[in-house]
Amino acid sequence: MISRRRDRFLSFADASAAELAVPVRLDAAITQVIPKPDELTWWDWAVFLLHAAAEIEHALLVQYLYAAYSLDTTGGTGDQVPAGAAAKVGGWRRTIVTIAKEEMAHLLTEQNLLRFIGGPLTFERGDFPVHSQLYPFPLALRPLTRTSLATYVAAEMPADPAVPDIGQIVARATNAEGGVPVNRVGVLFDTLIGIFSDDTKLADADLRDQTVPDQADAAHWHASGHLIVRTIANRSDAVSALQAIADQGEGSTNPPPGAPASHFDRFLGIYREFPETESVADVPWQPTRPVPVNPNTAAMPDPDPVAERARITDPVTLLWAQLFNVRYRMLLADLAHSLHMPGPFADASGNPTLRGQLCEDAFLQMRGEGFSGLNKLADTLTALPLKQTPGADGAGNAGPPFELPYTLALTDDEHGRWRVHRALLDASRDLITNLRNQPGSPAAGQLLTELDSIDAAWRTVVEAQLAVPG
Repeated sequence: MISRRRDRFLSFADASAAELAVPVRLDAAITQVIPKPDELTWWDWAVFLLHAAAEIEHALLVQYLYAAYSLDTTGGTGDQVPAGAAAKVGGWRRTIVTIAKEEMAHLLTEQNLLRFIGGPLTFERGDFPVHSQLYPFPLALRPLTRTSLATYVAAEMPADPAVPDIGQIVARATNAEGGVPVNRVGVLFDTLIGIFSDDTKLADADLRDQTVPDQADAAHWHASGHLIVRTIANRSDAVSALQAIADQGEGSTNPPPGAPASHFDRFLGIYREFPETESVADVPWQPTRPVPVNPNTAAMPDPDPVAERARITDPVTLLWAQLFNVRYRMLLADLAHSLHMPGPFADASGNPTLRGQLCEDAFLQMRGEGFSGLNKLADTLTALPLKQTPGADGAGNAGPPFELPYTLALTDDEHGRWRVHRALLDASRDLITNLRNQPGSPAAGQLLTELDSIDAAWRTVVEAQLAVPG
């Protein structure tokens, strides 16, 4: 995550990213950039900022997924649920999940940019809670509300949006963060574009076109439509990729006319439609399930009452939450391993190489095959009780915890990397066995059966690699 030792490079403990930024001229336009600390070279600074960008993408995508999974796709509850509510809520969910997928694509492109300049890859993100001058707002898994939507709008907005009430929306987001302004992420991308555009900062010798075969490509990562996964072969590719990411998501300007709507525009559209559920005594329509902020699987009671209220104590729900965490870790292990493995994703006959199989397993973790996948695990959790004692602390349902593993570091040899996959398969098997011994619905049984099937096929690959001498 962006830690204190790394955050010190900004040298401004109490300033927001906007306050840190200084005006410069890029492409004949005045924009804002973050000044480089004197103790870092421009290459170091580019790597640092790409790490920050990647970690922000990772943090945003899990927050957006949690918000999407909090939606009640049956239409919600209340005395005034409008006609067509289920379709409307389903549309919101699809929109937010699509934005999260686009953040994942941005994350892959940022790994390619790191590979292109010889920097270490990263799949880290902030934990709960964290705030940094580069993070748009403290990371938190929150059910969707107009306030959480306001923070997303503020983080993703261009420098000068033509929205009459944007000041009110930003003020709502700022108040929700205790008066701390939401950082506009576009400043970070403006800074990176300026560095990659200038050969007096990043020299041609810093650019490594020979890394293209080892980068993630759009075809094997199923990046069709609006998903931006770009391989980077030269300086122009780098600038173009950063600008495309900025235009779609967190940039200082909205996309050009005729381009698909930006994240800012899509979140703003949902904000306009979403009912007020926080400042009224009797909510006429609640489109979300009663899920907590920052659910966690801590084994012991937490002295912090806020964290304790979100601690999952129902024993069956806890098993599902732990299984979700293992599958999330499987996804991260697949991503990291595949991008650290050199070579093509397929052989001359079109069959997936080991690298390609890691890529495919990552997609199985995300979307499953029919019924399984992180999305279905999340739906299961949001329908289960948070607490062992019903109604304890006013608790409702649980939610997907997205808890980080004890480490995301890869071992430095292939055998060790495959050993990580076996450990995760074993953990998943044990949790599935425990869940099968609990009373459950036929749907839950189907989900566990499909996860077992995915794991059995993947275990064959993993065990074959562990059997290779050396």
